[in-house]
Amino acid sequence: MEETINSSEVPYLEEIQRYMPIDPIDEEDINKYIDNIVNLICVNFKYTQYQFAYFGAHLLYMTYIYCSVWKISRFSPERYTDSILFARAYSGKEKKIDFLNIRSIFQYSNVPEKDMAKFFSIVCLDDAQIKNIQSMVDKRNDLAHASGRFELLTEEQFKSDMNAIYSSFKNIHRCMDKQIRQWFGDMIVQYAKGGFDEDYSEVSDVVYEEMIQNYNLSINELLICNEASITEYVRNYKEYGLAQEQVPRLQKLKDAIRSFCDDQGYLYEDIQT
Repeated sequence: MEETINSSEVPYLEEIQRYMPIDPIDEEDINKYIDNIVNLICVNFKYTQYQFAYFGAHLLYMTYIYCSVWKISRFSPERYTDSILFARAYSGKEKKIDFLNIRSIFQYSNVPEKDMAKFFSIVCLDDAQIKNIQSMVDKRNDLAHASGRFELLTEEQFKSDMNAIYSSFKNIHRCMDKQIRQWFGDMIVQYAKGGFDEDYSEVSDVVYEEMIQNYNLSINELLICNEASITEYVRNYKEYGLAQEQVPRLQKLKDAIRSFCDDQGYLYEDIQT
């Protein structure tokens, strides 16, 4: 029988899961992949196999890196396009990735992991944090060598290493905050203008299918949208090309996001800063 262990028992794992996509659309089944990794981490942690649990945590970390870079490509396409001039795939894998037509976030696995970190300069992640991402790749690689012994032996060591990964999640998320707010501003204005009316009959579908699924939003990213103020758009609606009768639609989408977050039990106060 398959063993399931509560992820709350593993240091920082529940917090990390809030940065993973809620229900993404991708060629690969990202949610199943994430669920399997989470269970792998939990089982190995329960049986004190901390090094293998750490490998699982790093898989989640790289999945988040890939997902975030893909979002950057959608939020800041011009700067992303400039950045890929210097991006390179592993030798022999050049044909497996088209940076301008990513079909699955896992196509980024054809790029050296340490090079992926450089994309975060687009969202102003500082050099120290970019180097930190790269150093964690080195650490994972060092632990993966067949050295005849295990290096990560205690729960205290594991907790420290999980905290380092979690801290990097938070630092990247802080830098993505501005991009998400700008994207949400464009999204809510587009909705107010009727931009999604042909595709969606219900505003709740715009939230779930257009925002959460099409943009691979995580709980914490959706909560940024939930918390964001629309006062600027209401007061200066003409500057955004809106007619007065379209202004109530701004609140309609905002209310739908709040309703979804409330129904799912997503709380902004739960975000650790």
